[in-house]
Amino acid sequence: MKLKFAAVLFLILCLIKFSNAADVGTTAFQVLTLPMSACDAALSNISIAGISSSPSNPAIMPYTSYYLLFSHAVYLADTNYNFLFFNLPVTNKTSIGVSITYFDLGSMQKTIEYPGGYFIEGDFSANDKVFTFSYGHKFNDDITAGASIKYLKQNIDDVDYSAFAATLSVLYFIDDKMYSALGFNNFGNGVNGYNLPSNLYFSFLYHLLDYLTGIGELNAYYNDNIYELKLALEASYQKLKFRCGYKIPLNYQQRIDLQNELLSSLSLGFGLNFDFLSIDYAWLPKGDLGNVHIFSVGVEF
Repeated sequence: MKLKFAAVLFLILCLIKFSNAADVGTTAFQVLTLPMSACDAALSNISIAGISSSPSNPAIMPYTSYYLLFSHAVYLADTNYNFLFFNLPVTNKTSIGVSITYFDLGSMQKTIEYPGGYFIEGDFSANDKVFTFSYGHKFNDDITAGASIKYLKQNIDDVDYSAFAATLSVLYFIDDKMYSALGFNNFGNGVNGYNLPSNLYFSFLYHLLDYLTGIGELNAYYNDNIYELKLALEASYQKLKFRCGYKIPLNYQQRIDLQNELLSSLSLGFGLNFDFLSIDYAWLPKGDLGNVHIFSVGVEF
């Protein structure tokens, strides 16, 4: 019954937001939509995949002990970003988390216009930074809730922009094999006339076999007019984990784009899990834009 209620609530909220949807690609701070770990990336960036999902699903934190995670992503067009996260259990039911994301957009040529043409005046740099504080609390063995506050800052040459965003999520354990999550992610006032890439999601995870897990998510980036179904599988063999994911667009314009570049929605990766250490890698093909490579190292205390 609780699962049905969560699904209905998700659909109602989506319908409300659909009526006010913006055009594709009109939001600021797209760094908020990027996967923060190789594990998340390989599993279609689903917000229920693991502890690294905490910025978008803080309700997941109370199920992990002391944990330190670092990720480095070789992104598109000679850009890259780094993510550092620490999970701190306060009690056996409560955890707090802090994270920093730094997206380096590299250097670009500064072009100055003048009557009849333009000239190049050196280079300038740009970067995005996200500072996140998260809180998660376990109410009982079945239900956990969490919230995140994010401070966003963007530097473009000598111009700065900043904003705040928030995330709310609930995690519900249906039984020993399946749990689900509902979240409202990255909502805020926007910056400089642009909305944030806010999204509503409904996720589920099901242990199909002892060595195979299926994960899915309905996602609505309503300010960008992007609606998608994410599906992923994780297979385990001793200390190895193999992961794959795929994003299925649910609105017409995305289906047209998907026909041109089928691989751009695919994600693949693998990991090595030891008693206290995890090492993960993900590969995301982006068609003509190139490939994204993400590396992560996690340490559990």
